[in-house]
Formats: sequence, C-alpha cells, structure tokens
Amino acid sequence: MMVLGTLLLSLILVTRTCLAAECACSTLNVHIRQGPGTSHAQLGMLIPPHCLTYTGQQVTAEGYTWAKVEYQKNHHVGSTTSGCPHIVSRQEWGARAPHGSAGRLSHTPKYIFVHHSATHGCHTQSSCAQEVRSFQNYHMDSKHYSDIEYSFLIGEDGNVYEGRGWDMVGAHTLGHNHDGLGFCVIGTFTHQLPNDAAMSALKRLIGCAVTMGKVTSTYTLKGHRDVRPTECPGQKLYDVIRTWPHYG
Repeated sequence: MMVLGTLLLSLILVTRTCLAAECACSTLNVHIRQGPGTSHAQLGMLIPPHCLTYTGQQVTAEGYTWAKVEYQKNHHVGSTTSGCPHIVSRQEWGARAPHGSAGRLSHTPKYIFVHHSATHGCHTQSSCAQEVRSFQNYHMDSKHYSDIEYSFLIGEDGNVYEGRGWDMVGAHTLGHNHDGLGFCVIGTFTHQLPNDAAMSALKRLIGCAVTMGKVTSTYTLKGHRDVRPTECPGQKLYDVIRTWPHYG
C-alpha cells in the first residue's frame, strides 16, 4: 500500500526522470516522515541515489519546506553504507504513545552524552526492539517519565533505534536534558567494548547529528559519568570515547 510521506526539500532534488513522473531524489540520507516536521513519526529513509514519486505538493513547517512523496512502507530503497546509520523508527520498534510531551528543544544542543543501558545486549533487530520496548515500559511505568529517556539507542545489530528523537527534550542526563542529546548503547560495557557494528553506528550517529545540524558543529562529547556520579557508560566504552574528537 502506498502512503504519503514528507521529505525536507533542501536535501532533495525534484526531477522528471522517474517513469515520466516528477520524482524526489535524495542528495543525502533523508528521513521520510508521516507529516511535515520532525515531530512526526519516521516512516523510513531515502538514501542516495534513490527516488520516490513527488506529488507536487510542498508544505512549510518548523521553518523548512517539505515535499510530499508517495512511499511504500515495506520497500527497501538501499543500504546505509555511508552517512547516517539506519534508524529504526518508533513505529517500527513498537513504541507506546508518550504520556504528554516534555517539549521541544529550544536551542541546538551543544552536548552529546554517551550512555550504556547496563543490561544484557542484543544482536538482532527483533531482540533489540524488544529491549527498547522494555526500557520504555520501565521509564514510563516505574520512573513515571513521559516517554523513554534517551534520544536514540544503539544495538549490537548495528541499528539505531529512535527514542525521543532529534528535537525533543530527553530525560537522559540530569541538568543537560535541554542542551544535550543522549545516545545509549544497549548492553553493559564495564569489562568489554560494544561490538564493531555498534561502535560504527554510534560514530555515524554522531556524524549524522553534526551533518543534519542537530548539534552544534563545536559540540562537546561526554560520558554520562562526566556530569553525574555513575559508572555509565561503562569503563571500557568510556575509555574509548575519551579518545574521540570533541571529547571534553
């Protein structure tokens, strides 16, 4: 079944090379959203050099112009070998609707905080989705948060799972939920590192945040323990991120 999605127009080219119809072709990895604006659910991702049918409609939202396209949910448009990692949307991992909203970030964040979940890890999309659902249940039902804590979560399957997403205030790092994004690697990394797939996804997610303007270009990278009395994100993972650019 075809559904309508929207793409950020500044990141696509509209051409007439798609079976004689107008098409939207990505120049960067672009999220396909259920409606105009990043507050809408992500349906998938359009990856260069692939195209989707453009309906000829444009909508302005959040200061950007969005293009409406036809999108088939189960259609795979390509692999994510460069640019942003593959992000599994809330809809895809089975998220509950949040209890209200903590609000949107008022300014571009200047921090990225790395966490670990301090649980067992996961190595398939189905098992990681199950873990993410369990985190959301715990955060909402036991900690009484409006939603899952983190902005994004990373599994050892190499996927990134959309938490609150790029533009919403999180509950991941006390004192920095309004000026930082929280990226949580699923697993416990006190005595071992995440596997290569997870480490690559984490690096690419950080790069994606910069490319998309979701953090300042002069962002500071920190571990959770840098601002709170905790072992998070685990000693092994912490030792590595301290060697990465922008750590401070």
